[in-house]
Amino acid sequence: MKLANFALILPFLLANPAAACGPVIEIGGTCDLAALTAAITGTDCTLEQLFPDQDAAGIASTVEALCEYDAHVQFVEIQGTYQLDHRYMDGGGDVADETYSFEMDTARLNRFISNSMDDSLIDWPEYEQKEDYNAANGYGDNGYMTNFNIDPDAEKGSCQMNTVMCCFTDSAKDALPDNTDVCHHDLSSSPQSNHVNNGWSVFTNDDAAHCVGFTWEDGAASDTYKGNALFYASLYQTASKGYMSNVPGAPMCACMEQMPVVTEAACVTATGSNLKYQFTVDSDGEVSATHSVSMAYSDCGGNDLKAQVKAVHAGTSIETDIDEYLVGAGNCELENADYLNEEQLLVTGVSSRFSDIDGAVEEGRTWKQVFGEGVFFLPPHLDAAEADEEMRTLMEACIPTLGRYCMLLRKCPSCTSE
Repeated sequence: MKLANFALILPFLLANPAAACGPVIEIGGTCDLAALTAAITGTDCTLEQLFPDQDAAGIASTVEALCEYDAHVQFVEIQGTYQLDHRYMDGGGDVADETYSFEMDTARLNRFISNSMDDSLIDWPEYEQKEDYNAANGYGDNGYMTNFNIDPDAEKGSCQMNTVMCCFTDSAKDALPDNTDVCHHDLSSSPQSNHVNNGWSVFTNDDAAHCVGFTWEDGAASDTYKGNALFYASLYQTASKGYMSNVPGAPMCACMEQMPVVTEAACVTATGSNLKYQFTVDSDGEVSATHSVSMAYSDCGGNDLKAQVKAVHAGTSIETDIDEYLVGAGNCELENADYLNEEQLLVTGVSSRFSDIDGAVEEGRTWKQVFGEGVFFLPPHLDAAEADEEMRTLMEACIPTLGRYCMLLRKCPSCTSE
C-alpha cells in the first residue's frame, strides 16, 4: 500500500515545478522581486519554478501584482463592494438607512475588527471598476475612490494635503460627543457626493457634530499604514461607537479638500510593527502573497488634528493650508462672516460713486454721519428700535456740556437754497 501511494505521488512531484519551493517563503519586511529573489537564492527553488511558462518580464509583472494587490487586505474586502464603501463615505449605507438592526448591519465590520484589524495591513481604497472612469474624467490612471484620490499627477486629484477627516452628525448608540462646530461648506468641492456643481452652505445652528481625522507623510511609516488609519477613523467609529450620518451637502468622510470648514477635529494614528511578507505555494503550484504585522491604534499623543498636521508637515504649504479648514474653537461666526463677504456676497474695494463724509469739517465743526442715501449711502441699523436708540443717544450727547441737543446738518449735493 505504501508503494502504491508513492507511485501516485512521484509523477505529480515531477510534473509540478514549484514542488521544490515553499510551501512558505519568508521574504522579510519588503515585498518585491528583489526580496523574493534574495529569499530563494541558495535554495533548490528558482523563479522559473515558481512561475513556469513566464519570461523575466512576466515574472516581474506577476510579483509586482502579488505584492500590490494580494499581499495586503484590500479596503473593499472589509465591506465587500465598492458601492457599499462609496455610500458609507458619503453618509449612507445600511447603518444610516437602518436596513436591519444595528447589530446586524455592523456584523461584518465587527467580525473584521475581532479577527483581522490588529494583524492586517489595509490598503488605501482602490477599485477595478473605477479605473476606466477615472482615466476618462481627469482623475488619473488609477482606481481610487471618489474623494480619496491621492494621485499627485491627476488633473482632478483630491488629496494634496495628505489629510482625511470624517464628520459625523448622529449616533446609533449613545449621544454623539459634540467636539466641533460646522461653519460652512463649498458644495462645488464635493460634487460626486452631493451631485451639485456649485453652491454653498453656511451653518449657524448648534447641532452636535463629531469630527476625527488623520494625516500622513509621503514615504514615512504613516504613509504605509494610512489605509488602517482610514478604517479606524471611519468604519471602526461606526461599528464600535455608532457614529454615522454626514453634514448636509458634504461627504461624511473624505480628503480634507472635500470636507466642510469646522472649528476642530480629533486626531487618530495607526502604527505597525514587525511587518513581514511571505509567498506561499499550494499543492497545485499556485503562488500567493500574504503578510503578518502587529497594528496599534491611538490618538495623536494629545494633539488635535490641526496640531498634528502642523507638526507632521512643518515647513510645507500644508502647515498653513490646514488653517482654512480647521479655524479654531469659537471662530465660526467670524469665519462665516469673512466667507460670505469675501467669497459670496460682497467684493471688497472702493467706488468713486460714493463719498465718505464721516468726520468731515463743516462750518468749523467736525460732524459724524448718522445715515445717508445716494452718494452718501449709509443705511441705519436694521433693527428700528436700536436705530432709534442710537439716534437719541447721539442727539443727547451735547446736553451735559452745551445745555442743548446736538445739531443736525443736512448735506445734499442735489439740493438748492430755493
